[in-house]
Amino acid sequence: MYQKIKGFLFFNTILFIIIALLSFSSLAQSEQNEKSERDFLIYSQFSNLVLEEGQSVDLDIKLINQGKQPEEILVDLIAAPEAEDWEVLLRNESWKGFEVRQINLLPDEPDNSRTLNLHIEAPKEIGEEQKGYTFTIKAETKDGKLIRSLDITVAAISKIGEEKEEETDEIILNTKYPAVETPSGKAMKYEIEVKNQTDEDQVMDFAAELPQGWRASISPRYREDETISAIKINKSGTETILLVVTPPFTTEKDEYELKFIARAGELEKSLPLKAIVTGTYTMNVGTETGNLKLNTISGEEKDFLFYLWNEGSASIDNIAFFSTAPQGWEVKFNPDKMAELPSIAQTQQPEKITMTVKVPQNTVPGDYIVTVNATGTQDQKKIEFRTTVQVPTKWGWVGVLIIIAILAILLAIFLKLRRR
Repeated sequence: MYQKIKGFLFFNTILFIIIALLSFSSLAQSEQNEKSERDFLIYSQFSNLVLEEGQSVDLDIKLINQGKQPEEILVDLIAAPEAEDWEVLLRNESWKGFEVRQINLLPDEPDNSRTLNLHIEAPKEIGEEQKGYTFTIKAETKDGKLIRSLDITVAAISKIGEEKEEETDEIILNTKYPAVETPSGKAMKYEIEVKNQTDEDQVMDFAAELPQGWRASISPRYREDETISAIKINKSGTETILLVVTPPFTTEKDEYELKFIARAGELEKSLPLKAIVTGTYTMNVGTETGNLKLNTISGEEKDFLFYLWNEGSASIDNIAFFSTAPQGWEVKFNPDKMAELPSIAQTQQPEKITMTVKVPQNTVPGDYIVTVNATGTQDQKKIEFRTTVQVPTKWGWVGVLIIIAILAILLAIFLKLRRR
């Protein structure tokens, strides 16, 4: 009896161990599935930096959804308490202007990742001793089940290889993009950061030095529909304004020097800018009277004159002429090619093109369409001429004589029948 009880207990113990192992394996598999169902990564190419005093850096912070479902992720930037003089912002990538606190990621590419911009600017005075600061980016799903963090360590040092100089500029102007390229007639935009380094609030007056005929407007960065000429900036404060410059449509292709000026009382600061105008290309074709109807005679060759001009600001290169006409017609151009077509603002007159049209002898009188294409490297133009074909004059007289002869015969027959 004792052996039976002992065997029964041994069997139950083994069975319990097997069930426990299966349960643990199932739980582990469930956790593994949960991990594969939901996961995300926060990443930066650089995590340990060295900045000189006053220097700034912009880092790309990438968040990637590695799970199988959409995620709403809350992001927070935690700076070291001793880094109170540092400027640290976590902003969106495409328009570096507003801070981000939440991003939404889908499970499939390309919407499963987002890149944020971490802006770090060291204070202007650090001292002789090198110091290290840690800035932590914390990312957490909205339900709190997944949490990730990324530490960015920054060592701050005084300027290397040069003596420390006191800041003497009381107005500081900066822009990330001092040169902007655009076609003539189109607006170009400059974002300009204006810093008030004085110990008092200042009303800054703005002006722009431009080439003759150019237009400019100044507005707050996020309110482009508002035009301003001055703005109040608090002491040690910074404002970002938008300078919009529009060159005339006839501006030639070239590089132009501009200047943005900020004044506060007797204080004045200027910022040199560059505008790169690429030019515009607008080809036009027409006749002297604007009439696109031509008259010709079958079997004859006739010349027609039309004009070609460029209303843009830059030359159009490698122009050739092509035509589409009824079968058997011959259409030639003089000249049939042009190396370039300058702007009419420069030449003050259009180019004359002679088109020679030869109509076959047996062409039926009527209206036909002749299409002319002028094609250049930068632009092209098409124009249609309605061509009326008439019979030669000699055949017209022959027709008249035939009609007179028929009428004479009919009159003779009528008189003969009347005598009877």
